[in-house]
Amino acid sequence: MSIPPTRLYVGDYEEYHPPRNYGWAPAPTAGLYVVPPERTDLDMEFAGYMLYLGGSDPIRVEPIKD
Repeated sequence: MSIPPTRLYVGDYEEYHPPRNYGWAPAPTAGLYVVPPERTDLDMEFAGYMLYLGGSDPIRVEPIKD
């Protein structure tokens, strides 16, 4: 199963040294806080989502220039 390509805006980036221990294997090395374009009000507490990079989930991130 896959999720179709989705455009998201990056609101924040965190790098974890050492990798963040959430009890997952492998532990994530970075996190991206992303917001869908229709919810660009970054002041909203639950406007976006956190994507954890370097873990077991296959996530591909590509910059898009408008």
